[in-house]
Amino acid sequence: MRDSEKVLIELSKQAKNKEYQFERLYRILCNPDMYARAYSNIYSNNGSATCGVNSETADGFSENKINQIIESLKNESYQAKPVRRTYIPKKNGKTRPLGIPNFSDRLIQEVCRMILEAIYEPVFSDNSHGFRPNKSCHTALKQIKNTFRGANWFIEGDIKGCFDNIKHQILIDILRKKIKDERFIRLIWKFLKSGYMDDWIYYNTFSGTPQGGIISPILANIYMNEFDTYIEDIIKKEFIKYNVGEAKNNKVYNTDYLDCTHKLEALKKKISKLDMNDEERAKLIVESKSIRKARNNMPAQLGIKDYKNLQYVRYADDFIIAVLGTKNDCIEIKNEITKFLKEKLSLDLSEEKTLITHGREKARFLNYEIQVRENSKFFKDKNGTKRRVGNLGIVLYMPKDVMTNYISKKQVVDDINAEQWKGKSRPYLYGASDLEIVTLYNAEIKGLYNYYMMAENVSSKMDMIYHLMEYSCLKTLAGKHKSSVAQIKTKYRVGDSWGIKYDTKNEKGKIRYFYNQGFQMNSTPIKTMSFDAYVNTAMYTQRTELEQRMNAQKCELCGKENVPFNIHHIRKVKDLKGKEPWERLMIERNRKTLVLCLECHNKIHANR
Repeated sequence: MRDSEKVLIELSKQAKNKEYQFERLYRILCNPDMYARAYSNIYSNNGSATCGVNSETADGFSENKINQIIESLKNESYQAKPVRRTYIPKKNGKTRPLGIPNFSDRLIQEVCRMILEAIYEPVFSDNSHGFRPNKSCHTALKQIKNTFRGANWFIEGDIKGCFDNIKHQILIDILRKKIKDERFIRLIWKFLKSGYMDDWIYYNTFSGTPQGGIISPILANIYMNEFDTYIEDIIKKEFIKYNVGEAKNNKVYNTDYLDCTHKLEALKKKISKLDMNDEERAKLIVESKSIRKARNNMPAQLGIKDYKNLQYVRYADDFIIAVLGTKNDCIEIKNEITKFLKEKLSLDLSEEKTLITHGREKARFLNYEIQVRENSKFFKDKNGTKRRVGNLGIVLYMPKDVMTNYISKKQVVDDINAEQWKGKSRPYLYGASDLEIVTLYNAEIKGLYNYYMMAENVSSKMDMIYHLMEYSCLKTLAGKHKSSVAQIKTKYRVGDSWGIKYDTKNEKGKIRYFYNQGFQMNSTPIKTMSFDAYVNTAMYTQRTELEQRMNAQKCELCGKENVPFNIHHIRKVKDLKGKEPWERLMIERNRKTLVLCLECHNKIHANR
């Protein structure tokens, strides 16, 4: 039995060779160590304690379970069960269908996902940011800030029902380009065709990735990587007319700028020696202003009349293209994209959501507003030095409707249509403790701020939300204690802030302050990632703590050694009462799992 980490590292190394084809993938599915790693990846997810069409959950995972799964895969008797469909609310008031697979299917899908990720992650486009390790909405926005500078048009792209309309045969044909193992391909087919149960009525699936499946995001990215490659071909090969000329530096910028600076310094000395009422002094001041204005308007770069460029970023089924060119160029690019998606991927662009927007206007992507800055204003940096605003740079904004929709959804104002908003109480929180109420409000404020911290106007927008949320929190506490807002704030005041005192096992008199950290703009909320040509094998190294505990073959309750492991899994640690020894053990270690022998596991479920 090979270590799962070594298997995945080897796949990643081979994947760097674009001509390499993988012929023996299915045997990896017969490696028990892959399932131990898969379980450690998914057991902590909230859905692991939720059953699909049968009663199976993360609880009860064992060596025997792994052996049963591997045996069914070896003789290919394994069949993916249909997912159980449920519905979750969307922001617009509608509902989104969600599929819940049974746990065995999730486990096998996680193994397949790890294999596919090792194969495809090294060759995915750097312009793709959705559902990928070390990628996020913030990495997409950071790339936009770094590469979209100087664009005069944006193409806002939205693919109509992308994940629901992925054609199975096209996806399989794409997989077969790199994977020459038909047993593995047949397994993917089983997931694609597993269907779903809605109100216990079975429905076939003829298109789309498995609903709620762990494997769905990686399959969607493999499918959409064809689109990424096509767009990059527009930039580099086929549509060379969209990337002509070269932006050149202004060769005399440094010398002319320095020359103007020397002249200003000389004039400043002369002016300081003259009397306030001297006519010569007034003439020198006028000359000084004229030189300063000329210096400030000097371009660091000289544009080229025929210079055109195109940049592209995609997150899941949304993409944005920045075009340095004409509107006709944008129309032609949009038409070519529409044709490619229809003919090659059988997908349609949403006409009403795919917009061509001028750079001076605000385009929309990932719920941020994006605009090209066009001004020569000055600002003072953190050292007090005057600097020019980055002309033609990209500016990100938090949209106004985000604030309106947020406070409306959270129900923290009396009347969203009133001219002046006033915070209101949330009576459904009266049953919670004061600490829980403040913690909830803090989480809501921090969650919104953490997403929009790259916006230039985040401070002003969040300040407005903050004051409404604070008043709503105080009013909720006042309603709970049948008091007034002023009395609550006086009761909980701590210096310039206010908060709730509480005790922990190890510390007395701790304070949970109502959020008081401010809302400073942060244009780099993520760690800088270096995407080099080498394979990132660090993501596969080292066993998780749970894997080490399973490999120890020791019952964590009775202490028996050299026994097959059985996993006892719970939904939340905080739900435990601490009455039984196993409950106290889980609370003490703050774990959702216990590695037990079969006898102890059976006793827990028999309430003995």
